[in-house]
Amino acid sequence: MEVVILAAGQAIRLRPLTDDRPKCLLEVDGRTILSRAVGLLVERGLDRITIVDGYRGEMIRAALAAEFPGVGFRFVANADFATTNNAWSLLLAEGLRPGPMLLLDADIVFDGGVLDLLLAHSAANRLALRTRGELGQEEMKVLLDGQGRVQALGKELDPDAAAGESVGIEIFGADFVAALWPVLRRRLHVERRKDEYYEEAFVELIQAGQSVAAVDIGGLSCREIDTVEDLAAARAEFGAA
Repeated sequence: MEVVILAAGQAIRLRPLTDDRPKCLLEVDGRTILSRAVGLLVERGLDRITIVDGYRGEMIRAALAAEFPGVGFRFVANADFATTNNAWSLLLAEGLRPGPMLLLDADIVFDGGVLDLLLAHSAANRLALRTRGELGQEEMKVLLDGQGRVQALGKELDPDAAAGESVGIEIFGADFVAALWPVLRRRLHVERRKDEYYEEAFVELIQAGQSVAAVDIGGLSCREIDTVEDLAAARAEFGAA
């Protein structure tokens, strides 16, 4: 299985902590956010990893090369990281070996059990869903149909109607991945939606007939780090840095 980790953003809301480093190199419990994630992936035999970097990408490459010398990372630079969103970064990863893909945002601190649940699930396409806790404006909310399949994704969705939050870890089968690239190319290059989230392309594919299951992570911990408050909460939950 191919792994794609998106790590291009500037993390403006985390300044001044990110003035001299990308946020994925901030530490939680003595280890960087990205190192924690890569370590969990490698422990599970997932070592075909593409990193899409951007802001201070040279620091990411040097850190991973030093800590994981046996992993043959493929690095792709998003030179337009300041003016594009994660859909643009994802499209830059095109060119993977045909087959399934695990997609991961680089700003997530999570229990390894989240990966285990996703890997064990039988659906070809599935995403990790947090159903506990509050849903605010910033969460990527998920609407489900009666069979527990994803119907819609978006930050703008009604929290009261949503089943929970998509935490930013997904596995897609070969058919979904093959269909994803042309959709992203059209949306970004033809329709010029450069500042779009990749979930918009996922929704288009779902509406075209692709099925994506939601995998409830239950009580497992998983936090996206966008703000100083998020980082403090992660450090309190996973251990002090």
